[in-house]
Amino acid sequence: MVVAAGKRFCGEHAGAAEEENARKRILCPLDPKHTVYEDQLAKHLKKCNSREKPKPDFFIQDINAGLKDETEIPEKLVPISFLSEEQMENLIKKLRKASEALHDALNDPKNGDSATKHLKQQVCLHSNY
Repeated sequence: MVVAAGKRFCGEHAGAAEEENARKRILCPLDPKHTVYEDQLAKHLKKCNSREKPKPDFFIQDINAGLKDETEIPEKLVPISFLSEEQMENLIKKLRKASEALHDALNDPKNGDSATKHLKQQVCLHSNY
């Protein structure tokens, strides 16, 4: 962290200058590796990099984790042919969103050659099914 103009310590070590500064610093409740002024906690929690980010619509927690118990039979797994027209339309929308996200990732120059190569391999691998 950089020391602000007119200050003696950076924000992280400002607690060492407690007698110089009447404001109290506390540990961030989202990530105790850094501190924040107590009177600015609400503002900090809205922008803290350690807050949980919203998940994309197509994200399903532990989708590839497999069954927890071999006797467990997932009730929601049904053949595509059993889906109603509305369910099929929703599935197609989700697949299009995922396809757009993949397309964006493949065309993002920030990913670099290695990541792009890996993404293309994954697309080829899974397109055989």
